[in-house]
Amino acid sequence: MPVRRPDPENPKVNPYRRLSASQVIAWRKCPRLWYYGWMERLKTPLPPQILRGNAVEECVCRVLRDSPAFVSADSSASMDSPLAADGSPALGEPDFWVGPALEALPESEWPTDRASLEAWATSRAEAHFQRCWDEAVAQWESSPNRIGSVDDIDVEEGREMVDAAIRMHLGQIGACIDAGGGPGIEAWRNGEREHWPAPDGFPRSWGKPHPAAGSGPVSWPEAWEFARPWFVDPDAKSFTHTSAHPEEWFQGEYDLVYRWSGSTRIVDLKASIGRGDRSGGYIDQLRMYGWLWWETHERADEPDALEIWYLGAGTVKDVPRPSTEEMYEMGEDLGRLYQAIHARDPSPEDCPPDPSPLMFFDDGGIPAEPPTHSDERARCERCEYRGLCEGSDHDISLPLERRVERFGHAWPITPIGEIQTRVSVVGDVVGLQGPNLQEDGTVSLDFTLQDGYDRARVRPSRYGAPSEVTRAIAEGARVRIDGGLASIWRGQLQIDLDGKSSVTIAGDGDEAPIVEVETRVSVVVRVWSIVAYPNGVDTHRWAITILDQTGSAASVAFKQFIPLSAAAITRGDEIAILNGEVGEWAGRPQVRIGPGARVVILRHSDDTPVF
Repeated sequence: MPVRRPDPENPKVNPYRRLSASQVIAWRKCPRLWYYGWMERLKTPLPPQILRGNAVEECVCRVLRDSPAFVSADSSASMDSPLAADGSPALGEPDFWVGPALEALPESEWPTDRASLEAWATSRAEAHFQRCWDEAVAQWESSPNRIGSVDDIDVEEGREMVDAAIRMHLGQIGACIDAGGGPGIEAWRNGEREHWPAPDGFPRSWGKPHPAAGSGPVSWPEAWEFARPWFVDPDAKSFTHTSAHPEEWFQGEYDLVYRWSGSTRIVDLKASIGRGDRSGGYIDQLRMYGWLWWETHERADEPDALEIWYLGAGTVKDVPRPSTEEMYEMGEDLGRLYQAIHARDPSPEDCPPDPSPLMFFDDGGIPAEPPTHSDERARCERCEYRGLCEGSDHDISLPLERRVERFGHAWPITPIGEIQTRVSVVGDVVGLQGPNLQEDGTVSLDFTLQDGYDRARVRPSRYGAPSEVTRAIAEGARVRIDGGLASIWRGQLQIDLDGKSSVTIAGDGDEAPIVEVETRVSVVVRVWSIVAYPNGVDTHRWAITILDQTGSAASVAFKQFIPLSAAAITRGDEIAILNGEVGEWAGRPQVRIGPGARVVILRHSDDTPVF
């Protein structure tokens, strides 16, 4: 099966800390590169080439989903898929699919050979492409973290890449015809379908043979239907087709999976010509996908072929398949990497700036001569994080302030690295509700912590509850909370408890006064990226990633608290956030902009060093 979903109700690992091929590739390029991208969450700007890849892949998938037996070459119709509540195709709900209600075209209108089938598929690409392109442009332009211009990419180049993919797919169709259809052709002709069928406008169970099913030699329309690869349904919500390792610590998503021959061929689509260092990572990616397929099929099904389709060059690159022994070793190596960087929080020292050689490739992903750059640290020269890393001498003069004067007031400034997002407090339990042991081993409880005249409400975090809670907790007991997340809610201190928090009985003389908990902070920082900007439709927050010399943090403002200055703030600006609220998001500090907070632009990006 091309999809293996983890149980969302009982995950075996933190679903936000799974390993992926892109992370492994980044780690192999340079451990510090991975650290900045995934631990510090410093996402780099999105170039317009991203939208080309998205548009091309979606258009290819829409063409593959169409049927020459149902959809004429110039039709405005499409074999669209209804979606379930989670955004995945509603394969188990047969009443909502378009396919069963359609009447087949007269056979006289079906393609009869490769040339006519290619002409039909090219016309279908023409019918879909502009919509796919426009949606990809709109999605890219909606990102406040984009860089460059739509004018930097060639629309016709993207269109030609779709045609290249069609020709490569027709190579598989021709091979299917030459093989007489393959071992599963008769079962398919009788109406049998895979549990995860290739998207074709029909539900999982249909009960009837396809109109294109024949009884003699395989025709071109029949081969199109039977040999159709599995792919991510273009109507589905993102990340609903991922496949997770049986232990759930690694996940990936295949582009195309051909199964008509009785064996598995995994294909990765690349909307590029295959030059440059990235092509080395693509090879590793395909080999990991081969290993993942093997792991998710009880180690009994090894892919027969791994291929990269370079649509810009119009060539197929065969990737050497890992042997069984290599896949066992790969699983052990990847498991150790997961334990090192995701089962715990690694420090920068655990992720040294140790770059691998920069690789060279020619068109089609062919290794160039020489295969690597002569300078061992050439990768550092073009690294997006070179201004942050001690492995580079690129200086971007990040701020490190202790005081700033604004609005007739001197504001004490806290460096990001000194922000305390976790607090310890001691007090008496009042109004205890619970504790209740949950199925996942965590404890649900709610109470007020009182220390003299000072109070704080204590409750589980919305992102998880604690597991370390003393059995001796009771009304009136004096307890110590460590690792709590402090905030102010409607004028009262609130302590949220999660998996990093603990509640124990306080010892004699144990003190951690509630009154000393700091929930406000002021920072002077450089803006690394604009993560979100309100659009009046589905985004109602302003979110940025910020840096100073001591570290990085997130900052967010919602609705009426979005500062007027937000519209003028861009990547590279130096700003002060005054009287912000201390928080934590995804394990890193967060400065929330709420009542009483102010955001001031100190220097625009034109006056600061380039990242």
